Amino acid sequence: MTGRARQRTRSLHVVRKNHPIVQRLAMLGILLGLGLVTQAAAPPSEAVRLENALKNVTGLRAKFVQVREVALTGESVEAAGVLAFRPPQRFRLAYSRPESQELVIQGDSLWVVMPSENQAQRYPFRVNAPGSEVFLLFGGQHRSLTEVFKVTQEAWGSYPAALRLFPKHPEPGYPLEEIRLVVGKNGFPERLFFREATGDNVVFQFKDLEKNPRDLEKDLALHLPKGIEIIDASPPKTQTGLPIDKQ
Repeated sequence: MTGRARQRTRSLHVVRKNHPIVQRLAMLGILLGLGLVTQAAAPPSEAVRLENALKNVTGLRAKFVQVREVALTGESVEAAGVLAFRPPQRFRLAYSRPESQELVIQGDSLWVVMPSENQAQRYPFRVNAPGSEVFLLFGGQHRSLTEVFKVTQEAWGSYPAALRLFPKHPEPGYPLEEIRLVVGKNGFPERLFFREATGDNVVFQFKDLEKNPRDLEKDLALHLPKGIEIIDASPPKTQTGLPIDKQ
């Protein structure tokens, strides 16, 4: 081979080695060798069980016991009642003790009904309001938990496995600082814990959960006792025409 041919060959080797495509392939090989190129982490097993159970949910109903630890006073307040939910965001908590109360979300309104005080308070409510991501735990939105939350799985108290959830994109003033969930044997929520921004801790224990009950509508309707005073905190711009049971 002549000197000129050898020089041309060496030049071709240099061009090939420094070509951008060659450099990228080389870098990819290094990353693969170091284990730095990975697929998205699989969701925790308890999250998978929950989402499988929530497939095809058109409504849920469950009895609950709620315990609130009040940060300001240190007292613990226990309440009980029935939860009813229909995706995406129709929701009602009907308390039977220590006294009758309702918390109801319908359309663009959130209602707090307190018969003992002869008062019902109405607040504006919007889809995807801060904190409404919790409805995902009951099948409320067509998104996976890992799309909305940073989800980890760890032991919690006497439970060997529980989910710990933090919103990925919380808005300023987000009402919840921590969420923990125990998934029951049936794949549905069994125990739900919130730490609120106020410092209060709230635990819900669910039982007798029913999937897609035929008579759910009666447990979703807003019940306003006759003559109750309605306080409109901020009137919604629209009315949805959803059922209100005026007694």
